[in-house]
Amino acid sequence: MGAVTVNSNAPSGFDQPANIRTDCYVLLASLLAKQPSEELRDILQKLQWDEAIPGDLNQALTALRQAAHDYSLAAMKEEFDRLFVGLGCGEAIPYASWYREKMIQGLPLVPLRSDLISLGIVRQTDNHEPEDHAAALCEVMAMISREGSGSNIATQAGFFQQHIAPWMGIFFQDLQSARSAAFYRAVGLFGSRFLAFEAGPLKCNLSLAPNRTDKKRRRKL
Repeated sequence: MGAVTVNSNAPSGFDQPANIRTDCYVLLASLLAKQPSEELRDILQKLQWDEAIPGDLNQALTALRQAAHDYSLAAMKEEFDRLFVGLGCGEAIPYASWYREKMIQGLPLVPLRSDLISLGIVRQTDNHEPEDHAAALCEVMAMISREGSGSNIATQAGFFQQHIAPWMGIFFQDLQSARSAAFYRAVGLFGSRFLAFEAGPLKCNLSLAPNRTDKKRRRKL
């Protein structure tokens, strides 16, 4: 899957000095959008920030960095396909509509598309993924959190609360417990810790599912 959003401020990589929030969103978008590349694997193996980050998030970053060393690129690509490839056919379904309505391309897309228009973000014409894919939403947050984007913290918080907080934390919990998850278990942990880190300063309520490892979501499409 390619990027589903594009504008002149679309993130293309990791900036220096590091903007930790933006970089984390770029990283998650890259990991969830398509099979990892050799370039992405190399970035993961070396990724660190000069700025201090909270202990829980730093532990998850360390686990992700180690996982990038532990698994070959071929293994990471095969795992991605098992987890995500095929609309509703993979073990993980990274769409807001599924988590909020148990269906693909549901009502959550209506306010999301309106908000994207307000932000000046348009969908690529050659991409057929719904805009509520987790990678697309992370990409939007990367765009609007980037310094100079023109989106203030209230706008960022509003988008996060409306389109990410109600479901993506649960998705990352599910990803950690997916049968085929190995490398992506570390991705799920990093995503969970980052969203918790993000929700505090944004003053947003992040939905989580207790005992998710004991009660797995079943998919019926």
